Amino acid sequence: MRYVDLSHPLETGMPVYPGDPEVSFAPELTIAADGVAVERLELGSHAGTHLDAPAHAVPGGRTVDQIPLERLWGPARLLRVSAPSAGGSIGIAELDLPAALPGIVCVATGWDAHFGTPRAEQHPALALELAAALWARGARVLAVDTLSPDATVGGGGMPVHDFWLGNDGVIVENLTGLGRVPEAFELAILPLRLAGIDGSPVRAVARVG
Repeated sequence: MRYVDLSHPLETGMPVYPGDPEVSFAPELTIAADGVAVERLELGSHAGTHLDAPAHAVPGGRTVDQIPLERLWGPARLLRVSAPSAGGSIGIAELDLPAALPGIVCVATGWDAHFGTPRAEQHPALALELAAALWARGARVLAVDTLSPDATVGGGGMPVHDFWLGNDGVIVENLTGLGRVPEAFELAILPLRLAGIDGSPVRAVARVG
């Protein structure tokens, strides 16, 4: 049995989605001066590898602390996209979809290699028809290794967010290292227990073997 961390580290100055709060960590107390070390953390609810609760896009939607833990820990299926194009759309034809899916589905584009570079925002997006097909086959958590399942640049709104979160599903963004896990594995996606909040950074850990 081995464990694979699929999360980007959180650190001062790390990349964030355009318009989101910057990430900044700074000492508030120090061992030398105060006897203990305490850090001040400033970040948005969607920093780094994170979870979108329905409340992120749906007025009155479920918040992070209201998502059942059993939805965020269990069997996962990896769907790999071969050679996606910058700014392209990933549809049903680009994937070999099984008839049934577990509750958690991860779409690997390899775009995590561009995290922190200008090319990150040019990631491919999921077509709404693909999101609908994944949902119909049983997925309730949609996880991607890009900034978003929707296009970050070029307009077009957030149709996948609206569909998935509108159905009370969960979206996870900015996974990394999906090339290190097999097609089927166990995944834990644990957010902070933030009361009434629309999203949270997560530690996403795969258990393989």
